[in-house]
Amino acid sequence: MGNDARIGVLTLALRTVRARWTAFTGTFIALTLGVAMTAALGSALASAIGTEPVKAPERYPRAVSVVQPVPPPDPPDTPAPPPGLGPDVVARVSGLGPVVADRVFYAQPATGDGPVIGRAWPSARYAAYQITAGRAPSGDREIVVAGGGGARPGTSITVLTGGGPGTYRVAGVAHGPEPAIFFTGTEAARLSPRVDVLISAAPVPAVRDAAGTGALVAPGAGLRSGPDDDRLADAEVLLGIAGGVAGFVAVFVVASTFAFAVAQRRRELALLRAVGMTARQLRRMLLGEAAVLGVAASLPGCALGVAAAPALGAWLTARDLAPPGYEVTPSVWPLAVACGTGLTVALLGVWAASRRAGRIRPVEAMRESVLEHRVMTLARWLAGLAITGTALWMLVATALNSPQAATNRKQYVLVTLLLIGGMGLLAPAVVPPVARLVTWPLGRFGRPWTTIVRRGALAAARRTASTAAPVLITLGLTVGLLGATAMVKDARAAEERARHGGDLAVVPVGAPGLTRAAVARVEAVPGVRAVPRTPTTITVRQDGEPVTYAAEAVPPGGPLSALPVLAGTPSALTDDSIIVGREWERRVGDRVDVRLADGTNRSLKVAAVLRQGLADDIVHVTARNAGGAVLTESIDVQLLPGTDRAAALTALRAATRGLRADVAVPADLSAAAEGRQNRHARTGMLFILGVSLLYCAIVIAATLVMAAADRIREQGVLRLAGATSGQVLRVVAGESLLAVGVGTVLAAFASLASLGGLWAAIRAVTGEGPGVALPWPAVGGVFALCVMIAVSASLLPACAGLRTPAIDAAGARE
Repeated sequence: MGNDARIGVLTLALRTVRARWTAFTGTFIALTLGVAMTAALGSALASAIGTEPVKAPERYPRAVSVVQPVPPPDPPDTPAPPPGLGPDVVARVSGLGPVVADRVFYAQPATGDGPVIGRAWPSARYAAYQITAGRAPSGDREIVVAGGGGARPGTSITVLTGGGPGTYRVAGVAHGPEPAIFFTGTEAARLSPRVDVLISAAPVPAVRDAAGTGALVAPGAGLRSGPDDDRLADAEVLLGIAGGVAGFVAVFVVASTFAFAVAQRRRELALLRAVGMTARQLRRMLLGEAAVLGVAASLPGCALGVAAAPALGAWLTARDLAPPGYEVTPSVWPLAVACGTGLTVALLGVWAASRRAGRIRPVEAMRESVLEHRVMTLARWLAGLAITGTALWMLVATALNSPQAATNRKQYVLVTLLLIGGMGLLAPAVVPPVARLVTWPLGRFGRPWTTIVRRGALAAARRTASTAAPVLITLGLTVGLLGATAMVKDARAAEERARHGGDLAVVPVGAPGLTRAAVARVEAVPGVRAVPRTPTTITVRQDGEPVTYAAEAVPPGGPLSALPVLAGTPSALTDDSIIVGREWERRVGDRVDVRLADGTNRSLKVAAVLRQGLADDIVHVTARNAGGAVLTESIDVQLLPGTDRAAALTALRAATRGLRADVAVPADLSAAAEGRQNRHARTGMLFILGVSLLYCAIVIAATLVMAAADRIREQGVLRLAGATSGQVLRVVAGESLLAVGVGTVLAAFASLASLGGLWAAIRAVTGEGPGVALPWPAVGGVFALCVMIAVSASLLPACAGLRTPAIDAAGARE
């Protein structure tokens, strides 16, 4: 093809877009909003990546060498205290010269105001603490308070510690990097025997050689007092998933609207082929139109994205999905990516339609322009079957081989998107049987307009599939993602409830845990059996590498809850044994070498092996093997036969009075834990859905406006045949409702297949099928919105078309 021919085809494409701009309205809107979503989410992601995380203050900036326990390579999800330094490490490092042992433990004023961390005063001079009033503690009943609570030198306050409440005299008030209550070294060792940090004046290389592989040695400068704020990392993950979903939605919808726009122009394209345009020229013209639209839509799309990005950042911060101070500022590369994405999506969207249009033979031009003889190409068949088959294979493979991974948000979001995409590609082939199913009730009326709606959908399967595509993705995402989130939430809640046995539970209130004094008082209440549950950690070597597991310390005999046992007897738990998960690959009676949370090495016998759960496997040991852990998470309380519930409840509340504890039923305890764990997940999923559903809702309206405007001639023919205005409007409304019905059936198949695979995976993990509680209010609301938008977007152009005389409307041409 010569240069002149190329220029001519491109000029024709430009003139076509300019002359037929109303036919491209829906595609232009879809592209503009797709670019806007990409620009806004990209700007938010770029700002999250470029923002410095909120770092915890330095704890030992003045120390030469600091020895800490080796952090677990993969920390467990369940909160548990970090492991301490082993006695062997402490002895070897102490051989280099004087050391200062720092201990970090629970200490909180009984009033609830002030710090919740206790530390040893000798370590304060390495952490840049300065006394602002009073003096350093000189006796074991004296403390220094840093960071609030209104403490004044010379006053006495009650301090809650792991061992219980104690009265201390405030010797001084200090200022430093974080709130803390400082005790003398001797008192700190009594309250928390575990050594958390060792400070040495020897150089780092010498200390590292002495500590060996059992500890981490580093200069004091730069070591933080706690983990950095990880909300930025969470925001990056959330924005990444939202961007992926938004990109899928944009490609899917834009491809459907382009295919619909090309299908509307079959008569025009057939005439071009008849007058001599080659297949290559036709494809080039359509691609040129797509390029023009892509460039034209990118500029307003970027402007909308830049305008919406700050509001998006404020929304994330207000919902605690991003840290305070996070702001979205425009940057160049997200806008460049958004523009490139808009152009690429436009070209990809029209590519398949242009190839189909290019295959029209000139001698078949007029016949092809009137009736659809083949609704799907071989390439579309292969692509649709491949994507659907891949999604179904992922469902089956995950349920059989790695069922726990199926509950990961990234996994079920991807599967749902693939199923929706596969159904979208196969939609033209599925439309006839689905349309017959959906319109079957209409056939019972025997009205002419119902027959027209039914036959029109069957004769124009591609058109029906294109108008149903936004509905498919809107309802499919709503049911699939919200249903999966609810199913995982309910399964985790059931698992959490199963962990809490007994009739009552004692829980901390305004404190990170229960003290030993609270445990002792509850155990002394007559008529009950108390089972404290204390979080700790257990480290074991697997494949030569140390792996740290969350563990739970309970009395001998195991917890009150019914554990998912694979082998052994949990009631056989003693100080010399351990209950492990299946992934440990141990048998009952095996000996396993473990390191406790305080660094002590023990060899314990496996008393029972548990089935894998949705959360990390909880290892069970006795309180003796808690490794210095001093705070109890909760206490399960079982009423002994003959014990009055009301009397026991009164006695338990009296026993825990003043210890920042209260009594609850296990169901309330698990519900509170579930609420804390899933609040962010639900908010994040609603954010991902909200962005996509708003986009789809607008595109539904734009697509159906295109469809209704294109049907003015057919409506004119109906009027000439004797149809009244009311009958014409009923046909228009029926066709739009049929498109919604087809999209709903396809969405139901895609989403229910995804939920079915997730249900099977959860059953494989827990041994019980989770409850399927679909979010009916959300589904009903989205469905009603789709119906309202579809009917309104179809009737408004139809009403406008009725003002045109029937003879003029029937003779209208493209």
